[in-house]
Amino acid sequence: MIYKLNDKEVNIIVGKNLLNSLKIDNNKKYFIIYQDTINDKIKSLISNITHFEIYKVPDREKAKDIEVALDIIKQMVSKEFTRKDAIISFGGGTVSDLSGFVASIFMRGIDLINIPTTLLSMVDASIGGKNGVNFHNIKNVIGTFYQPSMIIIDTSLLDSLPYDEILNGLGEVIKYSIIMDKDLYYYLLNNKEKILKLDDESISYIIRKSIDDKMKIVIRDEKETSGLRTVLNFGHTIGHAIESGSKLKIMHGFAISYGMICETKLGVDLKLISDEIYENVENIINLYDIKINKNEVDLNNALNSLKSDKKRTGNKIIIPLPVDIGKYQLFPIEIEKIEKAIVKCLS
Repeated sequence: MIYKLNDKEVNIIVGKNLLNSLKIDNNKKYFIIYQDTINDKIKSLISNITHFEIYKVPDREKAKDIEVALDIIKQMVSKEFTRKDAIISFGGGTVSDLSGFVASIFMRGIDLINIPTTLLSMVDASIGGKNGVNFHNIKNVIGTFYQPSMIIIDTSLLDSLPYDEILNGLGEVIKYSIIMDKDLYYYLLNNKEKILKLDDESISYIIRKSIDDKMKIVIRDEKETSGLRTVLNFGHTIGHAIESGSKLKIMHGFAISYGMICETKLGVDLKLISDEIYENVENIINLYDIKINKNEVDLNNALNSLKSDKKRTGNKIIIPLPVDIGKYQLFPIEIEKIEKAIVKCLS
């Protein structure tokens, strides 16, 4: 799968056991950024690389602190990396966010290869070129748009993931299906058992479809200038509020899944979309049993997070809603109405 964005090509490879047969340009040096949780997998990666340095980052959001990014640059300078070398991101979404940011600013841009290790990062975080780091506990306040040259998706890395991590990634897959991919929606409805058992053909299919859905949008609105990329935010306005209200105890895919239910119900209450659409959204999320514990969400914190929502314009946020399965419209909705929807959903 090759996608062209302006002057850059992004080559995406999906398959099983790819790390064991990885072909890489050993004329380069590689700075590999990875997480502690995948110590057992790093050996498979470096066995194919001649010249490399490895850098282990903390888990989850701690990895995305600006000080971590600056320390990586310090290490790369001390190890005499140049623009002819490359960064390899090996981990989940926080690692690809951090690595993409560092790659974009080191010597004004260095080659980047993403190797995502979670389903969520395979279908979303490592795709599309958005990256960011946190500053003074403000999430993603510093960031760039920077495309990797290659994304290697080895589905065998999913075999050791906890079950909740599979559901976490499926939240984003379900989002694509509802908002822009009717075929994927019905595939998810009819192939639940095979997908949850990580059947090779089924899991590769939903990953490829999700990537293609996202990249079709990214190609047309890479840097969020036209507003088209807003469609990818379905479920995310209320979902991010839920994440913030839980102090990130609730995983992203779970939060945005419940966010999709809440936002669709808001659309019904405002007479923007039909009850049938709401039922379809609720049914598929319930089919995969993607649920949150509302007791983990502090309502006031969730409501306060809307005040710093980057998508906000004046007193409104543009929310994409499905008008049919696989079709969407963008609706500007008042913050006050979204707040009432959050209260209603979390009560």
